[in-house]
This record gives sequence, structure tokens and C-alpha cells, in this order.
Amino acid sequence: MFWSVIAANRRKTVLLIVLMGLLLVLSGGMIGMAFADVYHPYAGLIGTALAGAVWIIMLLTSLFASDTILLGLSRAHEIDRKTYPQLFNVVEEMVIAGSLPAMPRVFVVDDPAPNAFAMGKSPEKSCICVTAGLLAMCTRDELQGVVAHEISHILNRDVLYMTVAATMLGSILLLSDIFARSFRYSSTVRLASRSRRTGGRAAGPLLIVSLVLAVIGPILARVLYFSISRRREYLADATSARLTRYPEGLASALQKIGESTDMLTSAPSATAPFYIVNPYRQHLSNSVFATHPPLEERIRILRAMSRGAGYLDYFRAYVEVTHRREKLIPASELRDEGRVEIRKGGQAGGPVQPARPESTRRAGDIIRALNGFAFITCPCGLKIKLPPEYREGRFVCPRCRREHPVNRPDSESVGSVLSASAVMGRAASAGGKEPRNRGGREGRDGLPTREVRYLPGTWQKITCTGCGHAYEISPRFRARRLTCSGCGAAIPLAPVHEPDGRSSGLPA
Repeated sequence: MFWSVIAANRRKTVLLIVLMGLLLVLSGGMIGMAFADVYHPYAGLIGTALAGAVWIIMLLTSLFASDTILLGLSRAHEIDRKTYPQLFNVVEEMVIAGSLPAMPRVFVVDDPAPNAFAMGKSPEKSCICVTAGLLAMCTRDELQGVVAHEISHILNRDVLYMTVAATMLGSILLLSDIFARSFRYSSTVRLASRSRRTGGRAAGPLLIVSLVLAVIGPILARVLYFSISRRREYLADATSARLTRYPEGLASALQKIGESTDMLTSAPSATAPFYIVNPYRQHLSNSVFATHPPLEERIRILRAMSRGAGYLDYFRAYVEVTHRREKLIPASELRDEGRVEIRKGGQAGGPVQPARPESTRRAGDIIRALNGFAFITCPCGLKIKLPPEYREGRFVCPRCRREHPVNRPDSESVGSVLSASAVMGRAASAGGKEPRNRGGREGRDGLPTREVRYLPGTWQKITCTGCGHAYEISPRFRARRLTCSGCGAAIPLAPVHEPDGRSSGLPA
């Protein structure tokens, strides 16, 4: 955590509020004076008062309601651990790694474009938001890198600073737009009136000053705002690499986001600097008006970190790639940090973790299937699990770029997941040997076995007649067949009911 950056952010937040407030009030006063002879002799004071009122209202809004407004504009909805266990697990890991004092709230945006942002005025009250497209496209390591990037914004108090800056910028743009519209419709009347009273001597200079403030003010505010945003993206990338100890995770995620052809439709233009990548595709620009550093440059810096995953390693890679030696990371962080080794991909951090039991993975697939996840297996070998918020009818594989139709799970597909996941036990012959034939048809290569009856609406165990593998099916199960994971046989299923509609007992 950059303590010097946090302290500087607090000072700069106060300074930014004061300076932008003065600029806003001055602009309001000058614009009011430009209309004084037409509307009211005290129009200058009225303009100053109105600008000050706008400043106070916008400031209070940014401090107390900005996160609610942005989440509402983005159409984000809060999720729970039951539906998104992997996302919650990744967020918890990064909260622990970053020593965040409280668990952020987690939101998902129903948008196929991959992206993410963080909100919150303090680490104690914060939230992280990712899109459905990001969840569908990223591996666990990549998702971890993105979440760590957003956690770093919360840790460094970037979110509060950028929120206040965005609000002040919006106020100046609003005032400038009002002046431009008013000047367009009333310039002739105003100039004629002022010429009659002063002979035109005072009209020119005052009008020129007002125009300069109305035009140059927003431009300078934008340059300041975007330059601040660009520097903080570098710091967040460095912190992400440090927390995950795997720079390639974030680099790969950024590459996938940059290569995506989907445009984020739920992001207002004023919120672009909050996202990990500009949703309006300005990441390719290196101009002073770009909200983010060039995406290719960020990726190259992360992939140049071959010696380690610490802040010093990031700074060395930054200098190597950009050939700039600006003060990007505080000297105290570079001086006091020890060596940070890069971990291997697929590890959660620390020593090598044992492989997750197959039954645990299958249980997770059951939960996802019942919650509306779509499962796609690409010929290139990549297995994709699309969340229910992904509304597009197609999905492009991030590895091989094949396009797949997205079919939401029905009872048949849920049954397929259950048949491959709910294994309760195995016969003795299944322990690495050829499965035995139980008197039915050949239980191999997908050939059907003897029909098995079951009772809908109840939890029960059924057994493959080809090899003896046992399965448990849930009350929601409605499929007419299962594929045995032990012998590959197709198991025909027949629901059985009593005449009165009640179940008649266990199937034969």
C-alpha cells in the first residue's frame, strides 16, 4: 500500500475541491456579468451565487451518493456467494492480500463487453463491479488480476479522489454548456444593449474574458482530470502485480478486454476513467485527453516483469518499455521492499496448492447449472461457463476466436451436468478397470442400457445398469436420459407416478 500516495490523495482532494470551486464560481460570475445589461444589473452576483450553489450540491452528491448513482446508471445488481462462488473467493483473497479492512460489496453488470470498476468513498464502504462478459471470458488468474487492480484503487483512495474530480469537471462542463447556449441565442441583443450604454468600449473585453473561461476552463479541467487518471492506472497495475504475484494474469485480461469487439453500452461517458479499460476504445490513444495509458503499453510493462512481481520490478519494466523516468512509484516503497517472487499460473499464492477434488468442481458445476449458467466446450479445449447475466446469443472464444451460440440450460442440459457431477459412489470394478456388464445392453461407447424408472420431484439414487455407477438426482431433474460418466452408456429414464399424482415409491 502506498501510504505516501494515500496522504497525497487526501491533500489533493481538498485542494482540488477548492480550486475547482473557485474556477466554477469565477466562471459563473463572469458569465453573469456578460449578461448583466440584458437581464439584471446584479446578474454577475447572481451568476456567482448560482455557480456556488451548483458546486456545493455536486460536492455533496459526490461524497454521499456517487456510488449509488453510478451503479444505477451502469444497471449493476448486487450478487451473492451462492451464485458466484469463484468471484467471491477471488475478491476475498485480494481483500486479505491487500489488508482491506472490510469486504467490498460485489456487483455484476448485464453487459457482454468485458470490463470492471470500483466505487466507494473509503475502504470500509466500497464495492467492486464486473461485467458478465468479463466473467465469461477470463480465467481465474485473469479475474484475480482485474480484481486486484480494482482493490488497489480502493486501497490508495483513488476512487474518492476521482469521484470528486469527475463531479467538479461535470459542474464546469455544465456551466460552460449553459453559457454557450445562452450566448448563441442572446448575443445580438446583449451586444446591442451594451453598445448603446457604453459605446462598445466595455462589451469587448468582458465578453472575451467570459468566452475564454467558458472554453478554456473545461479543456484545462479535462486535461488535469485525465492526467490524474492515467498515472493512477499505472500504480494500480503495479499493485495488482504485487498482490497477485502474477503479472501475466492482469496482462492477459487486459489483452482479452482490448481484443473484444463488444462495446459497453451501460457506461456513461463521464464514468469512463473509473473502468479498468476505457469502454469507449480511447485506450489506443496517447493524447492528453486519453483517460487511460495506452493499453498495449500497460500490457508490455506487465510482461516485462521477468525478475519479480514487486514495485521495483514494475518500475524497472516501466522505464524499459516507456523510456521515461518520471516519479511513478514513491521512493520509500522502492527502497524498503524486499524481493517478490513471481508465482506459477494456476496457484492462489504461497506454496503450491493441491489439486481441487473433482467432486468439488462438479458440485460447483451443479450449483452454476441450477442458477442458469450456460456451459460451452470449445474444440480448442477451453471450457467456458457463461453467467446468467450474459444476454448475447453468441460468444467468441478468447483463445481460438471461434463463435459459439449461447443456449441457456434447460432440464435436459441441467440433467447432463448432474449426470456428470453427482456421482455418489462407484462399484468395485470401476477402480481403473473395465466396467462390468450387468446383463443389459453393452454399457460402452454411448450405447443405451436398460431403462431406469425414477420419481419426479424427489431426491433419489439411480444406478447405471451397464457398470453399476450410482448417481443422485435432484427434485428439479426433468431429463429423459443421462450419459454415464463411468462407461459412456446412455441411460434411458422413465418418470413414474401414481394415479393420484403422488410418487409410488422407489423405481425398480
